[in-house]
This record gives sequence, C-alpha cells and structure tokens, in this order.
Amino acid sequence: MIAPLIALLFFADVVPDGGYAHVGPTPPPHGYPAITSVSISTTQIHAGRPVHGDVQTSANVHYVEARIDYRAIALRETGPGKFTLDYTVPWWLPPWLRHGYQVQIIARSIDGVETARDIAVTVK
Repeated sequence: MIAPLIALLFFADVVPDGGYAHVGPTPPPHGYPAITSVSISTTQIHAGRPVHGDVQTSANVHYVEARIDYRAIALRETGPGKFTLDYTVPWWLPPWLRHGYQVQIIARSIDGVETARDIAVTVK
C-alpha cells in the first residue's frame, strides 16, 4: 500500500517518453492519454522572440504543459484534444541560461494519468 504512494510522490515527474505515470492495478476509467502530435515554431529559440506551439492529444486529455527544468507553462485548450502555446522568451536571459534544453510536453487525462514527450531546443 505504501510503495505505490512513495512511487507517486518521488517519481511522478519522471515519465518516460511515451510512457505513463499511473499508480494502480487497473487501467483508468477514461483510458490512457496520448500525445498524437507536437509542433513548435522553432527549436532555435532567441531571447526576446515569440515561440508558438501546438499539441494534439486524445480526447480524454484536459491539461497540457510545457516544462523546462523546474518551470512549467500551461497550454491553452482550443478544442477537444487541441492545445496551443504563445510565449515570448524574456529578453533579459543571462548568458548561463542560453544553452540546450529538453522541453517536456506533459499531457494529463481527466483521470490524472500523465504521458510525456521530449523536444530538444536551444536557447540563444
């Protein structure tokens, strides 16, 4: 009983690419979430410039976020399974933050089950 709780507390942020974060012996009632496509305007991101992204998911997903390290930005839901992001990168980024990152796209179903996909980007 306590082992699944510990796994949820310590490993909830570690979702393998295309895997699921789900604790329990049975499948969730509304099915597993799926990320069907991810598009981003550019992977060479410049400080002070806008970035646009679109994510399409299965219909049971009602929350998507883009996460870099410990920062997360929620995407706006535009329709069933469709999410969009319009973000302007701060112009004041210091030089030590301008390097390569893995952006983790996390989709959460209405049952709380998560799946993720990684995208490599470079901040200049």
